[in-house]
Amino acid sequence: MGARHTRLAAALAAAWESEVVSARRMTMLAERLGDSRGRARLMVLAAFCRAHASRLLARLAALGRGPLPVPPEELTLDDDTVRELRREGAFARASAARYESTAELARQHADLSSAWVCELNRTEEQDRSRELFALAEGAAQIAADSQPVQVAAPAE
Repeated sequence: MGARHTRLAAALAAAWESEVVSARRMTMLAERLGDSRGRARLMVLAAFCRAHASRLLARLAALGRGPLPVPPEELTLDDDTVRELRREGAFARASAARYESTAELARQHADLSSAWVCELNRTEEQDRSRELFALAEGAAQIAADSQPVQVAAPAE
């Protein structure tokens, strides 16, 4: 399988994972909801996500690939790792801005192929930045939620 197909398989696997996680999350939310109409609507939306995941899985199988295991939604990370995730997210955001200006320069020079490559890379860097910041924020929130609550002793 060539580099293009490997990259496509990775993108399909990422989309599959996203759909599986969304279906799981909506099902969980539906179970919490007291309103039967809202619960039914969320269950329908979860079914759509499972259908999307099923189609993506069929495409992965056609490419001779299978989906990657879906990691847990809650990751416990140390403060240094969270800081590095944020730092890399900022770097990806800066890279996206550089790609945007390079794409514009390529268009000015009538090099549409280079502009297309830069726009594709810009989009991927923006996605990477969002994902890194989401991981960092999720881990930071989990760490904050797991901190024991300090209660002051009553005054004498």
